[in-house]
Amino acid sequence: MTDIAIYLRKSRLEDETETMEDTLARHERILTDFCNRNNYNIVKTYKEVVSGENLENRPRARALLEDVAANLYDGVVVVDLDRLSRGNPVDQTEILEIFKKSNTKIYTLNKTYDLSSDNDFDEDFFEFGLFMSRREYKIIKRRLMRGKTQAQKEGYYVNSRLVYGYHKERRGKGCVLIPYEPEAQVVKTIFNKFVNEDMLYTEICKYLEDNGIKSALDAKWQARMVKKILLNKTYIGLIHYNARDYTGDNWYQGLHEPIIDEELFNKAQEKIKLKKTRLTKRNLFANPLASLVECELCGATMQLHPNADADYITCRTRGCATYGIRLYELEALIIAALKEELKGFRYELDNMDESVANKIKARDEEISLLKSELIKKESMIDKACELLELGVYSLDKYKDRVSKVEIDIKNIKDNIKALENRCYNNELKLESAIPIIERCLEEYHTLEPKAKNDILKEIIEKIYFYKTIKNTKADRTLSNEKIKMLLKL
Repeated sequence: MTDIAIYLRKSRLEDETETMEDTLARHERILTDFCNRNNYNIVKTYKEVVSGENLENRPRARALLEDVAANLYDGVVVVDLDRLSRGNPVDQTEILEIFKKSNTKIYTLNKTYDLSSDNDFDEDFFEFGLFMSRREYKIIKRRLMRGKTQAQKEGYYVNSRLVYGYHKERRGKGCVLIPYEPEAQVVKTIFNKFVNEDMLYTEICKYLEDNGIKSALDAKWQARMVKKILLNKTYIGLIHYNARDYTGDNWYQGLHEPIIDEELFNKAQEKIKLKKTRLTKRNLFANPLASLVECELCGATMQLHPNADADYITCRTRGCATYGIRLYELEALIIAALKEELKGFRYELDNMDESVANKIKARDEEISLLKSELIKKESMIDKACELLELGVYSLDKYKDRVSKVEIDIKNIKDNIKALENRCYNNELKLESAIPIIERCLEEYHTLEPKAKNDILKEIIEKIYFYKTIKNTKADRTLSNEKIKMLLKL
């Protein structure tokens, strides 16, 4: 029997008259019947719901291609060719090459594509089909966006994500938000506590938690959630084009009933602006680690985030996996690291001759390692040229790949040059550095934030911070925070 994989995908851009589960179940029944009629053995079924722009955003499609490349199937069955890809030309080329090299057929309800044969007709027809699928995808996307924008201008709510405090129901040409109790009452409580009782975000969170009031998805209340509610103009009867971001000027008059009156809402906005101004003044010299700490994951400079219980140092990059850390905890890590550096400096000064010899040996080993890596990178450029000539890489993908590798090559060469120019006759340097670190360790906890920042900058060029596991109340030892310091000394 012919071993077959079934691939099912429903795009979020498609008609929503039936649910995702209904669509996939219907398609699966159609393809199962197709396989049974043709005596095909179904080995595995891959399902996902995602718009078809890029393969990198479709994990099940990527898993399917990896299995196809491993020759696990004789063929793959799809409802239509566009289920496989409406993506960019690079993705389409990758799909074509994988099916071609693995001799795996593609079965649709109307046609079988045998890309491994000498006949170029199937390959040409396949490429043309993918091209037309992408063209159709762009047309559908533009049409849906125009319809969405027009519906919003008319006051309908077209986003899939609901605003806390509302449900939605279909009316006429679209959906309209309907106040939902008791969430709507929670929204009123938040505005009242913030404006009339002068509560902080964190105090409002505590009040809600203490009274057993649930947030969206029953998540723990956080200050950013409260602030997001206070900024949301949906509560005064407006509709925003983006349900995830309430900033900007793209607001339209909605058809729904407001939960908050405009006078109360405007008072909240004035308080938020005043609060921001106060925080800005407070932060002017409040951060002893200003401009020193960098997130090791995304490279952004980490910032001070004032909190009711303790100030935090956090990465402000949206979506970054780095967790924040209490300021005093990070300071303790830095002081501990400086103590270790001081110990090392003293040992190095006492054992200068042996230390220099060891460092020269380590330097030479590092140079040798970098030169090996340089050879690998240069061979990667040769490989990219071969893939371009074979048609696996498009010209754009080739240029992108080569430019990234060339950057790596330049960095490696720069590192080799720096290592070759490094001098280890640093006795005088150590003798001058040790007193500075000693003074920092002795005085640090007696200084104001600005003075702390100044003395750290005498010693430290940059602190790289890493933390991807959040502390828990049950066990604070689970966290994996660590730092690396680049010293000036």
